[in-house]
Amino acid sequence: MATSSAMLDRNAAPPSTFELHVTGQVESGSFAGDDNLYCNILVHHGIDWQVVAGMEEGVTQVASISPGSDSRVVWNFPLELTFKSTNVYGWPQIVLTVHGTDFLNRDVIRGYGSVHIPVVPGAHEVEVPMFRPLSVGRLPRAMAQMLTCLPQSSLLQQFIGWIHATPAGSARDVLHSCPSYVTAVVVEYIDPKRPALPTGREVTRVRTSGTVVLKLNVVVRNMKQLGYSIPVSSNLKVYQ
Repeated sequence: MATSSAMLDRNAAPPSTFELHVTGQVESGSFAGDDNLYCNILVHHGIDWQVVAGMEEGVTQVASISPGSDSRVVWNFPLELTFKSTNVYGWPQIVLTVHGTDFLNRDVIRGYGSVHIPVVPGAHEVEVPMFRPLSVGRLPRAMAQMLTCLPQSSLLQQFIGWIHATPAGSARDVLHSCPSYVTAVVVEYIDPKRPALPTGREVTRVRTSGTVVLKLNVVVRNMKQLGYSIPVSSNLKVYQ
């Protein structure tokens, strides 16, 4: 019986797909001066990839900075996904959008970011830089640079930002501007997965807004049988 089982194993057809298993959490975020934040999580992948288990979208709870902490908001939002694919092109990415509120309690974007799921199996701590798109107006570059040096609460910056809120050229296809009489212009991406896409970057200007920390555990299956060589490492701290 043992000999027969071994022969069947040798004669079994090789796998046609490999699998990627990811567990972990969206641990925390740090955005200077911003509080009461929540994070929207999306998964972006190529056409040859398929999610066979887990949710491709999630939203954390609203979290506040604890008194005496290092100005971080802690979500500890769980992640658990299983993918299968026939090739590595379009390796999955996690797309993050952090939201907050302004002084009128309106929902505003505090930062966008994306990161590829690590290709190395093991435990990873990933720090994702977050950014916020800027309005592309008709102001001369020198004037725009001068305005960015002003405090965000500056009435001059808010007023001129509202007047020159319309994105220029093809940026209209990427950005959505929300002018306001009492606050600076809020610029958002039309497609929430835009941070993970290779196109449209040349028509947007951004500035750094904060960081989000992910803790991920990665397991792959059947990649060697399909000819891929993946190094094995654990307890790896990765800064993207």
